[in-house]
Amino acid sequence: MRIITENKKLSRKKKRIFVLIGSGIYVIIIMPIIGILVSMAMDNLLNLPKIIPPPYNLVVAPIILIVGFFWAIWSNIEIYKRGNGSPVPFKDTHTLNVVTSGPYRYTRNPMIFGYVLIWIGLGVLINSFFLMVGFALIILIVLIVLVKVWEENNSEKRFGSQYLEYKKKVSFIIPFLKKEK
Repeated sequence: MRIITENKKLSRKKKRIFVLIGSGIYVIIIMPIIGILVSMAMDNLLNLPKIIPPPYNLVVAPIILIVGFFWAIWSNIEIYKRGNGSPVPFKDTHTLNVVTSGPYRYTRNPMIFGYVLIWIGLGVLINSFFLMVGFALIILIVLIVLVKVWEENNSEKRFGSQYLEYKKKVSFIIPFLKKEK
């Protein structure tokens, strides 16, 4: 990604598009393949139980996956259009504006919400306890730490009181949990 973001010949818009596509391939294809393979091995190694018996898992999983993809895609579109940024805040691709519209009205981190739902949905789909619980929880914890330690501090410095006011009113990850009236 740095090759793209540090390329002086590419416009900011092209860098944002390349980063969006590259991170999308990693998050939607590479990570799930790794997660599924590791989780299947862990389920077998630890003799973990099946979550939802077939064929019910094939009914429940698509619902969770659709909701997860909806939140993830909606938040990426909003951050790209309104925030004039990308989901990966490299040099020249970071968000330029505080985004409080779309899914960001309901949660400060709709991408995390959607992404964790996708992992849970994949776990239900392949009937992997480790993927649904273990892997999704690991991903959630890592993302929370990254956002709390780096992203929120960075947003407070860059956007000041506008971000602090937004932070007071909107929940961290779970949508519709209003902090203030």
